[in-house]
Amino acid sequence: MSPSDRNTVSAAMDAIADYFEQHLQRENARAGQIQYSAEDLFQFIDGHKEFVALVFEPAHNSYMPRDKEWIKERLLAHFSRPAAQDPPQYRRNQGPRGGSYSRGGNRRW
Repeated sequence: MSPSDRNTVSAAMDAIADYFEQHLQRENARAGQIQYSAEDLFQFIDGHKEFVALVFEPAHNSYMPRDKEWIKERLLAHFSRPAAQDPPQYRRNQGPRGGSYSRGGNRRW
């Protein structure tokens, strides 16, 4: 994953999920729909030697590095928010491990 700027942590979490979904599409080019669990995404993150976020901290007026565990915690919080906060295209999809994403727009756990 190449470095990219996002204005919010939420937008960064969406970008990470998008990157993983693109990876899954390349790996499963013939699949009509791709579904994955939080654990699948976390294993993908753990499979990278380095996977960090630089988050601007106004109190320090600098960017602070955040590790894989911080990213995974934020991903879980971001995609576990109540459905009332979801944009209309995000719908719940219960999978075998409690919840899953699918490329069709189901970004909730």
